[in-house]
Amino acid sequence: MSDYKRQIGARVKNARTMRGITQETLAEKLDVSVSCISRIETGSSICSIKTLLSISEILDVGIEYLLYDFVTNHVVTDPLSSEILLTIEPMPDNYKEHILRVIHSLYQSLPPT
Repeated sequence: MSDYKRQIGARVKNARTMRGITQETLAEKLDVSVSCISRIETGSSICSIKTLLSISEILDVGIEYLLYDFVTNHVVTDPLSSEILLTIEPMPDNYKEHILRVIHSLYQSLPPT
């Protein structure tokens, strides 16, 4: 099994679960079987670019998130930052502002590097 298939599958699964969408719902929206979604998420199968674009639209993530290691001009520099952005992106602005204040406070309390 190719490592890139596993990485893409893990990102699809992460984005799907972060959005609270089941494999069944995603499969229905893509008009594919649940086992197809399972194979994609486990990395045992890879889907077409067209399907991957549809997945990114349904899950409301950029294709660059799903293809992180294979996109050369991405805005986010690492997978952890991308996951953080994916987590807070759907939140209301007042929640985001609160999270930003907490981050600033945590950063200021860290010892210098």
